[in-house]
Amino acid sequence: MPLSITPCIRNEAMDAHRKDDSIIRQLRCLELARRLIFHEVRTVTIGKITGLSRNRLAALRRRLKVSEDDRHRGPPPRSLDVLLRTARGRTEGAALAALFPLFKSPTSIKPSTTTLDDGEESCDIYDAYLAYYPQSNVRFEELMLLKKSLAKGDLVELGLCRLCKGLIINNRYERGRGTCSHCDGLREHQ
Repeated sequence: MPLSITPCIRNEAMDAHRKDDSIIRQLRCLELARRLIFHEVRTVTIGKITGLSRNRLAALRRRLKVSEDDRHRGPPPRSLDVLLRTARGRTEGAALAALFPLFKSPTSIKPSTTTLDDGEESCDIYDAYLAYYPQSNVRFEELMLLKKSLAKGDLVELGLCRLCKGLIINNRYERGRGTCSHCDGLREHQ
């Protein structure tokens, strides 16, 4: 009697590449935590994004040999003042905001996007921005605030420089339009 071989039917539970697989998720959390630690993101913020405990993050920092001096302490920023206060900040904020749609993954369009997906996407945006502008004063947590504020439409909006019409961010509640860092620099030299 010949042996008949039936193909193994792929069960969803057996698929190791699924995003909700606990081991894959844990590896993603650890990798994102590593990236955020090197961006000097506060422990509280890393914990919210990855779900890792303070103790687990402390152990990861020790393994990565991150000195205590390299950490930002205290509460995360709650204000976008660093972006709204100066022409340079308005220009940098607009440059960051211009990157947001370029990094939209197909999963981020779905309502079931996780905090982990959003954290990875934001980290990719921040990495790309720092590759272009490494001397930036904008921190990762300010990028997250900007992203949230633009999505809500509550405090900031994209606008145009009143002189050159370049892209900047503006406070929604201020009447006068600001200038970009290029025009602001030109005015100072005159």
